[in-house]
Amino acid sequence: MQVIEQYVSPYYKHILSLPPSSVRKLWKSNKITLIDVRTPQEYEDHHIPGSILIPLDYLETLVEYIPKGDIAVICEHGNRAMYATYGMPHIYKGRAIHMMYGMMGWMAMGYETQSGMDKNGIIWQELLEKKGY
Repeated sequence: MQVIEQYVSPYYKHILSLPPSSVRKLWKSNKITLIDVRTPQEYEDHHIPGSILIPLDYLETLVEYIPKGDIAVICEHGNRAMYATYGMPHIYKGRAIHMMYGMMGWMAMGYETQSGMDKNGIIWQELLEKKGY
């Protein structure tokens, strides 16, 4: 049996897919920023501490606020994160990492999560207001 530990598209060299274990290693060593593209309700229910919520529907609207550098994009199962990376490759200023298996994979590994809404969960609303939305 072959285990795929990462996937890199031949078309987008700055985008790759990594499992939660690899994303966690990068996150723990402060090498990436975590962007959560789920809904506010999903984020409030459970999220990775320190992740920044930018719902998928507003990702392109808030493109100038996406941090420079390497970013891991997270959703619940990995599908929205795949669309947010491979489907929108033009919005990233650094390497974009699609976290395979999403939060379900992260939680299945027993990694840290927290619940409730925090400052990182509402910043996207403040940025939309700043833009006049």
